[in-house]
This record gives sequence, C-alpha cells and structure tokens, in this order.
Amino acid sequence: MAVSKYNAPDRDRRRKTLRDLLKKAGGAISTEALHVDMVKAFGGFSVRTTRRDLEFLAGKPQFAVRVELPDRRRRYWKLGRGSLDLALTPPDAMTLTAILQHADRFGFRIESDQLVKLRNYAATEVWSRSERNMIAEGRITSGTRFMVLKPGDYNADHLITIQSAMEDDQSLKIVYRPRDSGGAETCLYYLKPLALSYQDSNVYLSAYVAEETWPEGQSPAHGSPRGKYSSNGPGQTCVLMLHRIEDVQTHLAEIPDPPGYDVHSIEVQKDLMTIHGEKDISLELRLSDNLQNRLSENPLTDEQVLIKTAQGWSLKCQVRDSQGLRLFLLSNAADIQVVAPASLRNYIYGVLKEAIAKYSQD
Repeated sequence: MAVSKYNAPDRDRRRKTLRDLLKKAGGAISTEALHVDMVKAFGGFSVRTTRRDLEFLAGKPQFAVRVELPDRRRRYWKLGRGSLDLALTPPDAMTLTAILQHADRFGFRIESDQLVKLRNYAATEVWSRSERNMIAEGRITSGTRFMVLKPGDYNADHLITIQSAMEDDQSLKIVYRPRDSGGAETCLYYLKPLALSYQDSNVYLSAYVAEETWPEGQSPAHGSPRGKYSSNGPGQTCVLMLHRIEDVQTHLAEIPDPPGYDVHSIEVQKDLMTIHGEKDISLELRLSDNLQNRLSENPLTDEQVLIKTAQGWSLKCQVRDSQGLRLFLLSNAADIQVVAPASLRNYIYGVLKEAIAKYSQD
C-alpha cells in the first residue's frame, strides 16, 4: 500500500533510481526484484507504481528495454540506450569547456538552464581536483585564424518554438523580414520546419513553404528571382535566417514534408551553402611550399593527392564547388594557382582582376 510521502513530487527521483538500479544490475532484472530495492529506497508502496514507471522509461527515449525470457510469469528489464550518468574527468571537462566556448563563438547560445548547468559543471570539474583554476586563468580557450563575424541577434524563444515544432511534427506561421524583396519589410509564411543548420555565425532553418502572404502590391511576380535566405515561393523548400524571424507560432494546418527531402541533397545545400553545379569537380591546384605544408597536415579532402613537380606542388582531388572552396582559394591566392577546371580558374582570375583594378584606382 502506498504511503503518503510517495506521491507525484517523487516521480523524477523514482525514475532516476530505477535507471540507477538497471545500470547496477548489468543485465535483465524482473519488475519484482526492482520493486524490492525501490521499497528500500522510498518506503512501502504498490508494485503497480514501479510497473508504470518502467513502462514510462521504456518509451521515448527508451531508458529501459523489456527483455523476453522463458519465465512468462514475470517481466524483465535492462538498461536502455538513452541513459547517461554525467561524470566527467578533468581532461574531459577541459575538452567540453573548449567545445562550448567554440560553439558560443559561432552562434550556439548556451542559455537554457540545463546547458548552463552543464557548462558550470564542466568548469567546476576542471578546477575542483586541480591545483589551479585553468579556466579562470584563460588557459582553456578556443579560436580561429579567420575573421569570424558576430552572430546574428535572434530571439532564443523563436528557436525553442521551432525546435519543439520539429519534435512534434507541427507546422509554423512565421513573420519574416525577406532579403532583396523589392521593398516589403515583412511577409507571412505558413511552412513546415525541416532542419536546422548552425553555420557562419548564424542559425538557418530549412523549411517547406506551403503558403505565403505579402503586403498588398508587393508580392513577387511568379517566376521572378527571389532574394537568398527567403522563400523560393509556395510549394518549394527554402532556407530562412533565424535572426530575420520577427514572430513564430505553431499552426494547426498539417503541412507534410516534401517527398524525398534530404538536408544533405544538392537542392537543399544550394540554399544553405551556395553550391555551384550538381556534381563534384576534378580540382587541380599548383601550390607553394608554404601551402603544401599546410595542406599536408590539414587536407582539403581525405582523398587528395599531393605530388612534387618542377613547378612546385600539384594537388588533385574531387570536391564540391562551393562558396567555401572559392573563399579558401581567394584567401590563399598568392600561394595557389587553379589549373583545373577551366570554369573555376576563370572565376578566380576574374575576381582577382577586379580586385587589382580597384587597388589600381588610388
């Protein structure tokens, strides 16, 4: 019979204790055996409560798993795949601290209570068993040699609403500030959120737009070019910038995912990353000794081939022709000559020619 102290407020502690018992068991254990230990921990109460807790743990994300054994009179359980007891060694805590610092630098905000607790826990573990506080002294840090723009200023509540809608397979109604829209300050999208991408100091939402509403007289003409990082039009996928969302609410309309949607497909990546062409290109570069040294330690791709030639170093690989590749080539232009393909070589040459012309005007 249940005692008065064993009620709803103890639910989380009960389930945490059950997970600990399953972990300690190391294998299959019956409901009745688990209940005996639960009574020792909490006092007398009905085995039905233990059964309900186990059934809950067996749901998402499967903290417990039911095991089929010959003894049909009892149910047996083992630890599921979703269990984790947080216990970090100081080296692990140092690594996690650096990861969180690096994430914050690129727009991953550590704002929720649980993530703040995780960050603080890691910081505590670094110095609690050490002679000095290396985090306070700035000895655990992260950085990049490249210029990192400040993250876009998005509303953290908007991100939570989008994440929750994705978890629950819901649709959204979004008030958005489109880019290059011909004068419209905001428009309204009814869409299905599909994927989130954290990149280049911003958070991007890949979505399928079912319907859109524009201010009177400002709707883009059918088939006209759309600004990047705004809707591509009803019935199409697009990518939106989180910091351009003015308001977001869940919407009752059931908008299905587009057939065959894949966030890694060329179609989606063209909106996310700016991809030139449908297939990888056969890239051939001529490198200086300085850049050969760098790319031998930090390869452009896993399959790249570096060969010493009379003109220096030759690099060949298959790679996607993306905005990132072109920015890399331009930022190292003094140490790189693009040999092939001709289209990429001509592009780099044209950009450098324009840059030289600008500098020659002074």
